[in-house]
Amino acid sequence: MSSEELKSWIAIHKDEIFANDAVGTGCFSYLPGEVIWAVTKRCNLQCKHCSIAEMSGEELSTEEGFGIIEDAAKLGPVKFGFTGGEPLLRKDIYDLIEYAASFDMQVVMATNGTLITNDVAKRLKKAGLERAAMSIDGIGSLHDEFRGVNGAFKDALRGLKACEEEGVAVQLFTTVTRTNYGEIPKIIKLADDLKLWRIYLIYLIAMGRGKEISEVCLSTDENMKFFDDMANKQKEAKTWLKPICNPQYWAYLKDAGLLDREEGLEFTGCTAGITRFHIFPNGDVTPCAYLPAKAGNIRESSFLEIVQNSEMFKALRARALKGQCATCKYKRMCGGCRSRAYAISGDYLAEDPVCSLGDRG
Repeated sequence: MSSEELKSWIAIHKDEIFANDAVGTGCFSYLPGEVIWAVTKRCNLQCKHCSIAEMSGEELSTEEGFGIIEDAAKLGPVKFGFTGGEPLLRKDIYDLIEYAASFDMQVVMATNGTLITNDVAKRLKKAGLERAAMSIDGIGSLHDEFRGVNGAFKDALRGLKACEEEGVAVQLFTTVTRTNYGEIPKIIKLADDLKLWRIYLIYLIAMGRGKEISEVCLSTDENMKFFDDMANKQKEAKTWLKPICNPQYWAYLKDAGLLDREEGLEFTGCTAGITRFHIFPNGDVTPCAYLPAKAGNIRESSFLEIVQNSEMFKALRARALKGQCATCKYKRMCGGCRSRAYAISGDYLAEDPVCSLGDRG
């Protein structure tokens, strides 16, 4: 493929791609950090890949949530996200959003979108929500099948359009599997038609219910083909295609000569436990939504204490990695997906099992 076309696209959109909302390209990322709270595991859908379905324990209270928000704000102007389950099933969700928005933080939400009407979108906007990320895993019935409820696609589109009409920015989340791989070009077209800025293309991590469909996870060769396909698609797509749980994507671009690393641009790779922190409904603090290794619990220690003192987070910050990830020339730029390493080996410091870049170290 022509490297100049992709380089040209990156150059044109450099300010947006490397804005604070996108630092650490190749995975979830924000500076000085992202704090994501799964406020509930309850959901109105039955998604085949749900990573939270097996979680146990009582949900945190509103007051405990306020404490998390206060601690998160002490880290600086972080991105604070609400997710689930389906966060809109919490009756206090608007109060929580409003409280988070009262601090110097970007407030976002990951939702399946099916419960969002114009009235709900108005309430979200009034509470201070800046962006909603909505899941689209296929067009029409394929999305419905993946999400376990008929009509989920239609309702998600209604929610998306309601948010856009009320001034809440929208981006897409798309789970990438062998099952829906052929749908990705259609989803990209949908995003372009709707003039959406970004799609997070999320590699399926086999956690929770996802363990039961682990055979649909992309292999190493299939994942590299996915990179090829997305690099080619990006040349013509208006929306930004951002592979997630694939921090090696930009290392791949550099390795293939498709990216000139310009002075001043930093790639932080996998941010799990470094600038990204996840809180499960029962208060467990982990490095990522897809890495349920417990660093602490906010009912035992404050969120801030866990972030600062957890041995797990210290090891992740030091990139104390093993196997090929330890010796790879892209260790700092990428670091491998810690969630995928954990899902396959049970060790969050193990080498990323779905990567071939280390062979070239």
